[in-house]
Amino acid sequence: MNAALTSAKRALSLFALASALAMIAVACGGDDPTATPRPTAMQQEPTAMAPAQPSPEPTAMMEDRPTPTAMAPSRPTPTAPPRPTSTPLPPDEQVDFSGKTVQITVGYAPGGGFDTFSRIFAAHLSNALPGNPNVFVSNKPGANTLVAVRSVTGKDYRDNQADIVVVISTLIQQSILGGVSEFDAANDLYYLGAPDFTPSDQTWCIRTDLLDDPNNALDEYFAGNFTLGQIGRVDTYATSTEWAVQVGFPFERAFGYTGTSDMDAAFNRREIAITPTCRDSQVLQNPEWAEGFATPLFYTRVEPDWVKAGKAEGKWQWVDSIRNIAEQRFNASASYLDALDALLDAASANRIFAMPTETPEPIVNAMRAAFEQVVQSDGFIADMRSRNYDVGLRSGDQYQAQVEDFAGLPDETLAIIRGLFPS
Repeated sequence: MNAALTSAKRALSLFALASALAMIAVACGGDDPTATPRPTAMQQEPTAMAPAQPSPEPTAMMEDRPTPTAMAPSRPTPTAPPRPTSTPLPPDEQVDFSGKTVQITVGYAPGGGFDTFSRIFAAHLSNALPGNPNVFVSNKPGANTLVAVRSVTGKDYRDNQADIVVVISTLIQQSILGGVSEFDAANDLYYLGAPDFTPSDQTWCIRTDLLDDPNNALDEYFAGNFTLGQIGRVDTYATSTEWAVQVGFPFERAFGYTGTSDMDAAFNRREIAITPTCRDSQVLQNPEWAEGFATPLFYTRVEPDWVKAGKAEGKWQWVDSIRNIAEQRFNASASYLDALDALLDAASANRIFAMPTETPEPIVNAMRAAFEQVVQSDGFIADMRSRNYDVGLRSGDQYQAQVEDFAGLPDETLAIIRGLFPS
């Protein structure tokens, strides 16, 4: 067990980095933060950006703004405590949750994607744990889920209650890359996994009525300086767009929208020229986009089905991944391309379930097993898909394999990743 814990210690230090870098380059469909002031157009700022705004969450409203933090000048090397193993518990270490309470704390207010995932997960979790404990969900919105994290860390473990906190991956990333006051992602939490693993399909569209020739949309975009809707400066839309701006893509960014649905509405009422939300799930909610209102420009990694269908009909033949366009049109450096590849590899999950490190190892291991059971269950998958949410399991072992690749990134590439966030 000591050898396993030593190995797990190294693994989870890296695992925290992977969780941190999850969803940096793409948004997870529909996670709206707190309402912010009416957006105003802001000219592109390739390297210096204003204080951070919260990452998205569909209809939930956050109460606090995140506190901007300085980015570390070199690669962080956190020292994590021994971590629970992912191996099955022997019979004498199995946990009976009879009479216990499981409290899930969500960093956004009720009604949004984080809250919905957590409440549906809670409804299935009790049956997956021995003893069928009561499972409750509470909401502590604020500061990019930092308020929720701080509410569960640093307290003595209580035998009658197990705490789970749902963290947005960009907060973990901020902690690993730049440091967050009173939160050390590598040492304060044990990670159970993510239930929303999906490949990146973020897609940018321009309003067709702004184009002189819709068959020449990409060239017209590059010749202009169109307004793009944005939420904040540390969310998943912002980092992918900042990467594009630094490479050479022209955007006049309008910050201050409250989330994906708010940007959709602004695009529909012709308030902004470009939206970064043209993935399949959003087009299902806005079918007029595929019928001529919107013209696709480029995507991150997965080409949406609605774009594939149009290309099969002879439309939008220029649409390609943003990586390929950056390489071909701007001769983007290998370090910039590697940075995007690393981000997109990690950008497949946004909602990270975790437990404070004060939690005993058998409790954590039992919860990890239950987490995987719930996320892969037919009932949970059906419940999430009925609400048009993506669902997919990303376990600790899968994070570790991905992070080992990250560990080999040169400092130059990591510096580019840090530079996508406010200084």
